[in-house]
Amino acid sequence: MKKTLCLLLALTLTAAALSACSGDDDAPQTSDDITPAVSETPAEVPAETEAPVLRSADLLPAADFGGADYRILGREYAKLGNLPAMEFAVEELNGEIINDTVYQRNRTVEDNFNVSITAETGAAASLIPTSVAAGDGTWDLAWAHVNDMATLSLGGNLANYYDVPHIDLSGQWWNQLAVESLTYGGKCFLQMNYIPFTGVMLSHALFYNMAILDRYELTSPTVYVNENRWTFDEFRSMAESVHTDENGDGVQDEGDLYGLLSSHGTSGQAMSIAMGVRPIEISPDGEIGLTIVSDRSQSVLEALVSLTHSPSSWLITDYSKENDLARMFVNGRGLFYSGFLTDAYQFFRDMEEDYGLSVFPKWEASDERYITTVTGGTGLLGIPKVTADMDRTGQITEALAIESCYDIYPAVFETVISGKLLRDPDSQRMFRLLMDGLEVSFARTYKYAAYTDLFAELTASGSTDLASAAAKQEKPALKHYEKVLASFDNAG
Repeated sequence: MKKTLCLLLALTLTAAALSACSGDDDAPQTSDDITPAVSETPAEVPAETEAPVLRSADLLPAADFGGADYRILGREYAKLGNLPAMEFAVEELNGEIINDTVYQRNRTVEDNFNVSITAETGAAASLIPTSVAAGDGTWDLAWAHVNDMATLSLGGNLANYYDVPHIDLSGQWWNQLAVESLTYGGKCFLQMNYIPFTGVMLSHALFYNMAILDRYELTSPTVYVNENRWTFDEFRSMAESVHTDENGDGVQDEGDLYGLLSSHGTSGQAMSIAMGVRPIEISPDGEIGLTIVSDRSQSVLEALVSLTHSPSSWLITDYSKENDLARMFVNGRGLFYSGFLTDAYQFFRDMEEDYGLSVFPKWEASDERYITTVTGGTGLLGIPKVTADMDRTGQITEALAIESCYDIYPAVFETVISGKLLRDPDSQRMFRLLMDGLEVSFARTYKYAAYTDLFAELTASGSTDLASAAAKQEKPALKHYEKVLASFDNAG
C-alpha cells in the first residue's frame, strides 16, 4: 500500500515524509558534515540519526481556529459491524487499539489547530445537497457509498480537491492510484485515504486453505508470486484439482469440497479486473473509447466461465449469500475463496484450519503488476462545495490525512490486519502486494452498470458471448460517460 501512497509533496520534505509513513529503512539520514578548520584533536563524529518524522503541525501553516467545529458525515454499513461508527471520532480511550488510535489522531489535530472534530452518520445523498443549496456549510467532509458519492459529484455538490486550500493530492497520505484514476481535466471530486480506514478494507481478496493445499500436495501461491508466474492458468489448474462429494449425496451442494468458492462479482468482476479487463479509456482531450471487448477480454471471459461452471467450483449469484460463502470457507469447504479483505476481520479470526492470503492472479506473467479492486460496497471521500470556512476545511482535512497515514495505517493495517488476522509472513507480504495494486476505477466509480458489470453478469449466466452483450450497451454507455465528462468540464 505504501507504494500507492507516495508522490512528491515538496522537494525539501519528500525524503523525510515518505520514509516516516512508509517505514523505508533506506531513508536518508542526517548528520553534521561541518569540521573545524583547525583542531588539536580529532573532531568528535556525531552519531547518525534518522530523518525527523514530519507530521501535520510541521507540514501545514500554524493556525488557531478558535475551537470551531469540523464536522464529518459518515455512513453506517452493516457488513463492517461496528467499525464505521468509530473510524472518524470516538469519545474516550478504552484500551482497544483502533479506538484509541482514532482518539489520539483527533486530539493531535484538535490541539495543533484548535478545532473540535465531530462525526455522525447519515444519508449523504440527501443531506449534502440540502446543505449546499442552503449555503449553511454544515459539513466539512462526507464519506458515503461510492454510488452516492458519484451522484453528489455529478450533481455539482462537491468541491474540486485541487481548488481546496492546503490539500495536496500528491502527498503520500492520498491514494495515488485513486488520484490518477479519478482526476480528469485537472479536476477531482472523490478520493480515498486512511481517514476512513474501512475504505481500503473493502477490497477484494483471495484466500486459500493451507490444510487443503497440503492435503492435495499443491504449491503455495506465494511460490508462484515469488517467481512471477502466478497466472490464471496456474490458479485454475490448482482449483480444478480439488473437488470431493463430501456428503456422498451425488449432487453439488454446500456440503461438498471445492477448489473455488466465489460469487459472480468476486470472480467474474474482480478477477477480470485483475487480469487487465478495462471498460473504457479516456484520452487527454476527452475522447472516450469503449474497450471492454478485445481478444484478451474474450479469452479471460471464456477462462472464467469454464472455471466457475466446472464441478470444482461453487458459484453463487445472489450477493445476499456472500456471508454464507465465507462461512463455507471457514468450515473447510474450499481450497480458494474469492471474497473480501473484511472477511478476515469478520469471519476468520476463529477459523480452525490455517488460511493464507494471496493476490489475484495475472492473466500473463509479463503483466506489469498484480491488481486488486475495491468492492462495489466501498466508500469515497468528498468535500462539500459549500463549507463554513473552506480554508479551515482544507487544512483540517489535510491534517487528518497526514496523521492517519502515520497512525491509523500502522494501527489498523500493520497491527490488526497484518499482525493479528494474517497468520503467516507470506500472507503479510501478499497483503502489501494487494494494497500496492489497489485500484479505484473511474469507469466503475461513475459507472454505467449494464456495461461495466458485464463480466459479472456473463459469468453468472455462463455465457461467453461478450461482443453481443457489449454491443447492446455501447450506445447508452457512451452517452452516459459523455455526460460524466461534461459534468467535469462544466464544474466551477
